[in-house]
Amino acid sequence: MNIAKHSDGALKVLVIGIFMLSSCTTAPMFSSTSTAAPKTPTTAAVSKPIRLPGPWQIVGVYTADQSVMTAGFYDETHVATGGVVGIMGYSDDAGKNWSVTDANSDCRYGMDIISPQVIWACGGATHVRKSLDGGQTWEAVTNFGDARTITNPCHSASFIDENTGWLANSNLFGSTTDGGQTWTMQALPETAHKIATIDTYDLNEGYLLDQKGALFFTQDGGEHWLPTGQLAFGSIELPATAYQLAAMRFSDSQHGIVVISSSPYATEEPVMAFHTADGGQTWTSEMVPVLAGPVYLSPEGNLLTVISGVNQLTLLRYEE
Repeated sequence: MNIAKHSDGALKVLVIGIFMLSSCTTAPMFSSTSTAAPKTPTTAAVSKPIRLPGPWQIVGVYTADQSVMTAGFYDETHVATGGVVGIMGYSDDAGKNWSVTDANSDCRYGMDIISPQVIWACGGATHVRKSLDGGQTWEAVTNFGDARTITNPCHSASFIDENTGWLANSNLFGSTTDGGQTWTMQALPETAHKIATIDTYDLNEGYLLDQKGALFFTQDGGEHWLPTGQLAFGSIELPATAYQLAAMRFSDSQHGIVVISSSPYATEEPVMAFHTADGGQTWTSEMVPVLAGPVYLSPEGNLLTVISGVNQLTLLRYEE
């Protein structure tokens, strides 16, 4: 179709350009030629645990057949993945067997696993999806953001339950209390750079981390933000990418963990973990022994999932 022939052609070109920016134009971290998800379970290789020096221990390395662009272990048994054009994977036996389904959406970059049954996923083209049956089926809820103006995909999700939680891309923050029927959009903290990740642990209460390491706290669902701390990233710079390279979990207003990754491409670059017991005023940190890639922290904050290779997940456990 020749858009230029239409009187509103300029507007259509603009809208199409914006849509492309907010959808799956960032090439998958590892290429996938399949656009249709298999409907039967698949099996994949699983490594044995590896004992390492330090507090982070490798539980296992898991390879799946489906496309993987975001992934997380809820516990050491239940794991979910999201990939190109809404390909979703789920395993309840530690990655030995996978059930693969189709969320009928654009590519998935962000995910939160609330329980073995409840999973939220977001990504390109403002599409938000929710599963209440362990990834067997996916419900389309109200889109996150305006498709006419959004410029990048949603990469961060943090939910308390199937109805209440937060979503963010690098410059938009929103919350829902009605299962995604509506989103309340809030302004970012005045001094914040682009959003790296978010976390809510109680109704209206939680944290936002920007890409420069500044931490902000809210008690009213993001209507007001209070600067509370600064993480020392050192030489690490979070690159501009649609993938989730920062993950954060707080158990209350004081105790939290943040993990940042230098690259989305499974490279030998730093992955760091930061811990606070005073609401982000002070931090301790250590390197995580894993290739850099998109990251996900379990709800308890003790399990770290990293996409560390071609549709490959490395699961690490923090042992104090």
